[in-house]
Amino acid sequence: MTKPRLLVVTSVHHPDDARIRSKLIPTLSREWEVTYAASEPGPTDKSGLDWAPLTGNRLQRLRQAARLINREGWDLVALHDPELLIPGLYRARRGEPTLFDLHENLPAQLLTREGIPSVLRPVASWVARWVLRMAEASMAITLAEPGYRTLFRAEHPVIANYLPPDVPEPRPPADPPYLAYLGDITVVRGAFLAVEAAAGAGQALVMVGRVSPPALVGPLERRAEELGVELRLLGPKPHREALEIVASATAGLSPLFDIGNYRYSLPTKVPEYLALGLPVLASDLPGTRDAVAEFDGVTFVTPGDAAAWVEAGRALADDPSVRERTAAQAAEVKRRFTWPEDVVLSAYRRAARR
Repeated sequence: MTKPRLLVVTSVHHPDDARIRSKLIPTLSREWEVTYAASEPGPTDKSGLDWAPLTGNRLQRLRQAARLINREGWDLVALHDPELLIPGLYRARRGEPTLFDLHENLPAQLLTREGIPSVLRPVASWVARWVLRMAEASMAITLAEPGYRTLFRAEHPVIANYLPPDVPEPRPPADPPYLAYLGDITVVRGAFLAVEAAAGAGQALVMVGRVSPPALVGPLERRAEELGVELRLLGPKPHREALEIVASATAGLSPLFDIGNYRYSLPTKVPEYLALGLPVLASDLPGTRDAVAEFDGVTFVTPGDAAAWVEAGRALADDPSVRERTAAQAAEVKRRFTWPEDVVLSAYRRAARR
């Protein structure tokens, strides 16, 4: 029996984005013939999919994606960037099955977007809410966090960004030791606070992810040098490879600022660290605390407070037994935060009206 054809498209996310490439596509390829449209050089692992390259700058990639989205022959098109909603709406309003997966709280995100003049941010946020409501009226919606439900009138499936099935087992810490940070490396995600924590711990800092903007590399390196921290910026990696690197760390860091886009979400990296058996230093935000406060080895740190992050790093280094205690609960973490394959398949079947 021929599988239905699914186009998964992102013109913005890295091709190895963990949610898209390591979680959604492997699940969906069981029932769908998946074409993945993403920027060059494409995903590191191209098995289980056909890759459609998007080339050039951001605007050029958007134009190519728009043409693909509205090409005939797809049984379902799944969009992963807000900027794809306009060509997606054109498709959906012709009655063609279309799905939008909301990765982040877009209206809240725009309120702190540095590339937008501050006076225009409330307007951009309002427009984003309006576009999301327009999308809701004509296409299927899935959410990466339950907190995003307030952005819509109706209920939509939550595909929680939990753990893939192949998380590495806990392992001994590396010698010499290092702290690890996994994810996009930005100011509001706490890049400089991660350096402060490493200074407090007296350990190196390994950061796996995309530095945004790229100009942030210089200031980060200078601050690390001032504090005597060995900083290793490894860039984005395929998800499994990234987890392998992080698994030998002393602890994992999640130093998000207290802003609307992060306040009520569980950072994906936190259960990943815990599943690897790592203690976690995490910003004390409601979404994080509510989800993982019961687990041993999670230290909640005041968001944005550099001195608090230095002290948290110091306290971590003074308690070497915490890593062993954290590793003992890794199996329970994996059980609690299992990737919801059944929810994914059900949502995509409904979106395709199958």
